[in-house]
Amino acid sequence: MPKITLNKKDTLKLIGKAISDKQLSGAIPLIGTDLEKITKNEIEVEIFPNRPDMLSEEGFARALSSFLGIKTGLKAYKVNKSNYKYKVDSKVKRIRPYCTAAIVKGLKFDKVSLAAIMNLQDKLHTTHGRNRKKVAMGVHDLSKIKFPLTYTTKPKSFKFRALEDKQEKTIQKILEEHPKGKDYAHLLNKSEVPIWMDANNQVLSMPPIINSEETKVTLNTKEVFLDITGTDPIAMDQALNILVTALADRGGKIYTVNKTPNLNPKKIKININTVNKLLGLNLTKPQIAKLASKMGLSYSPSNSTMSYPSFRADILSEVDIIEDLAIAYGYNKFETSIPNISTIAEENPFEKFKNLIGEICIGLNLQEVSSYHLSNNEDETKKMNTKLETVRVINSISQEYNVLRPWIIPSLMNILKINRHNEYPQNIFEMGKVFIKKGTNIEEPTRLGIALCNHNTDFTESKKILDAIFSSLGLRPTYETTEHGSFIPGRVARVSIKNKKVAYIGELHPKVIKNFNMDMPISAIELNLSEIFKILN
Repeated sequence: MPKITLNKKDTLKLIGKAISDKQLSGAIPLIGTDLEKITKNEIEVEIFPNRPDMLSEEGFARALSSFLGIKTGLKAYKVNKSNYKYKVDSKVKRIRPYCTAAIVKGLKFDKVSLAAIMNLQDKLHTTHGRNRKKVAMGVHDLSKIKFPLTYTTKPKSFKFRALEDKQEKTIQKILEEHPKGKDYAHLLNKSEVPIWMDANNQVLSMPPIINSEETKVTLNTKEVFLDITGTDPIAMDQALNILVTALADRGGKIYTVNKTPNLNPKKIKININTVNKLLGLNLTKPQIAKLASKMGLSYSPSNSTMSYPSFRADILSEVDIIEDLAIAYGYNKFETSIPNISTIAEENPFEKFKNLIGEICIGLNLQEVSSYHLSNNEDETKKMNTKLETVRVINSISQEYNVLRPWIIPSLMNILKINRHNEYPQNIFEMGKVFIKKGTNIEEPTRLGIALCNHNTDFTESKKILDAIFSSLGLRPTYETTEHGSFIPGRVARVSIKNKKVAYIGELHPKVIKNFNMDMPISAIELNLSEIFKILN
């Protein structure tokens, strides 16, 4: 969980009431956060990853103030329409396709408030933005910008002055030399990179890497332009809404750029019977309305509708609202009871088998990793130089996660790509479900994926690993030459046990390795654990 250090004086000022350390110590753990410590000047807390709106003094104070009954209910934020516009060049579609923006005026920064907004930006980058891959944001001095703006791309030979740099450098140099360039260059693997430019052809930023020095925000800044780019429009809107409402809580006035931000409250239907069934209570509608107000929500008893702020990224369904009601009610007030049932616990045999496989792999000096079931067609097929039928997600909100993975090796490749600047060898494995389309049905076998990434890896090394696994299980494999687009011809085999095809093994094709921006040899194994378990039993 992200840990944040809040300025205590600033937080109490935003809450709107003097609160003793004893009161803070009692209330903070009750709102779903872990209190680390309170000192004379600071409050240190851990925030659950599903509440990015609480990663700053503004958001934390807003939630705590509502919970303590100081400023309750759904807070309204006014968005002023404006003529500020930007256009999007079609070239960005293949690089970093989405953008959104807003303007906040009437600000009076001091050292504390300026540090707070910059810290919020950093925390959002790390958590909500998935280290800038999913969402990245920039804050600029509006007085230094001429509209309309353009979100476009430029070649790496293009020059501009990056934040804190004394002179202009090429984009290539910035990616190689600037600290932020070194950290995030892996996110820009095309020949051109995204750039925000104003009407005077002045660079505002190169997302998701660095802002321009020319639009730097200082203590003298009164108006800011906020730019958001990324791969997930919903997450981007949430990040924008978190930023603008934080600035509005400090007295700023929000203005649109194109048509954003949209701060209209979101609504969801709540079934009172479901609420009481899940919580084991007998709440009435007026009681639900009171609890909702304590969490910064608004409940309408007449149509059983709950309204919640647009910056609440954690609310996906009715259950999330019920969790808020439980927090408002107080977990310490729930009565415990022992269920009136009698059972004998037993570990699932397949889970025992998976644990055994994990122990064998760790004994072979492999490191276990874990990745998502959701992926995308480009990673699963195009980059792997093969054709597979994937299970698509209908109405996916992100191009990054629009299919269910049909195999594990691409997931391992992405992990290796992220860690390519770390020390080698990197020999990893993952056990997990894959999703295979069979007519109108979907099979969900569990597979073991292994990737060996080091200077000397080859077919022989990977075969030794697989042979050791089979030997530990008392199985004798048969290897036969085959063809697979992901592997080097002549360096790939299909593996069978008792005439059952259970695995692929081989050296990955240089084209595949290059597609994932790697330059280190990689050999890989994909083993069907579900089939092996059947054979053993």
